Amino acid sequence: MDGVTVLTSFLLLVVVFGVLGGVLFWAFGNDRRAVPDYTGDDFGLLTEVAAVPTGAAADVLAKRLRAARIKVTVVRRGGLHRLMVFPADVPDAKLLLRGEPS
Repeated sequence: MDGVTVLTSFLLLVVVFGVLGGVLFWAFGNDRRAVPDYTGDDFGLLTEVAAVPTGAAADVLAKRLRAARIKVTVVRRGGLHRLMVFPADVPDAKLLLRGEPS
């Protein structure tokens, strides 16, 4: 009788762990989030509106955008200083950087 009890306990344990594993896989196994970009080329929601070779030029353009209440981030990548803004601000930022009133 002891052999049957041990076998039943073992099978019950296997079933419990199987169900637990299935529930955990259902809850956490379908992770479809994007893989993080470790290359440094993905700036999320920001869009490039200008790229200049020097930091001084980037500061002048960023100051002009900030004066127009456009949030700007300057990123140095590949020898260039990129001015990045949110997509909603791209048209106004490009017009402002070209010297045209928005």
